[in-house]
Amino acid sequence: MKTATSKSILFLLLQCLLLCVTDGNSQNYRNAKAYINDFGKNEYFVNEALAEYSAAIINNQSNNRLGATLERIYSKLEDVNAILIKNDVGIMGDTKLRDNFVLFNFKTINLLKNKYLILNDYTIQSALDYPTILNNFSQKEIELSKYYKSLITYKNIKKEFAIKYSVNLKNTSNTKNVFEYNSYQNLIFYKINVLDEKLMALLKDKNIDKVGECFKYMTSIGEESNKKLDSYADDYKDTSLNTANRDFIAFMLKQKELLYTPYVNYVKEAAAMQLMKTKFEKDSKSIPLETYNAEVRNYNKLKNIFFDMLTNIQISKKQILDSWYLTNSKFLKNNIEYKDDQEQYTAID
Repeated sequence: MKTATSKSILFLLLQCLLLCVTDGNSQNYRNAKAYINDFGKNEYFVNEALAEYSAAIINNQSNNRLGATLERIYSKLEDVNAILIKNDVGIMGDTKLRDNFVLFNFKTINLLKNKYLILNDYTIQSALDYPTILNNFSQKEIELSKYYKSLITYKNIKKEFAIKYSVNLKNTSNTKNVFEYNSYQNLIFYKINVLDEKLMALLKDKNIDKVGECFKYMTSIGEESNKKLDSYADDYKDTSLNTANRDFIAFMLKQKELLYTPYVNYVKEAAAMQLMKTKFEKDSKSIPLETYNAEVRNYNKLKNIFFDMLTNIQISKKQILDSWYLTNSKFLKNNIEYKDDQEQYTAID
């Protein structure tokens, strides 16, 4: 179920690409506008290819098929760079736009191959110590930030290139890039899920201190995430995912209120019951049978209270996770458009 997160993040970053595909032979453009427009026209080509990946995510395609799709996509990115380097001669020998696109494309390929976008490795991450987990969270955020800054750099170079050759580019929306926005929303979701996975494993160990420590880290990350959601509130007109993350965090943090006291009572009683059981087994006369049976009943009562609460939470958690995945899919559907006409950068003169 949680693997849908990584599918979304991988899709989001791939969608950002402004790919440029050329014919097998070098092309001499008649003017700068025609040259720049080729970048725009080929965005549509790439969006069509990535639309298939989008559908796979929304339809919850299997991991194996998604992996195969991803392999095809970044292999295509490598092919695109090879074709551009070999055949794109620029406009009047000026290849600055091509060179910077190739550089940006290499960053995309590296991001994928270095696996910074893996966001479904909950079990692996949750088994690590907290400093390592937090460092990994930070590293993923840093890499995302660097990637989107490189996208902005590329866009600025494209504008400079157009100005240099007196080409008017289309006005673009001031709304934050949908893929960047979605990526950071997904990263918040990922962080909370990693810590929740750790919490669920610790609950089995009957260690009150470690469970309390995990709740502490989860609260800290939750509060930090809520502040980020505040800063994202005006970034995108569709606030459904922002709201879904707030609801998700609120639910996950409420677990402490619902679980901690029943858990402490259960663990303490389990320890007391074990001591009494050991003593009773050594000498049944050392403890009155009535006292022993009363202790067993109390243990079973506290155990049932805790596990009933845990079961109810897990049922509700599945519902809120399913709701989050649905919201994320709808967000992508509603905010990523594939136009029927060839996409172009330049404005009509």
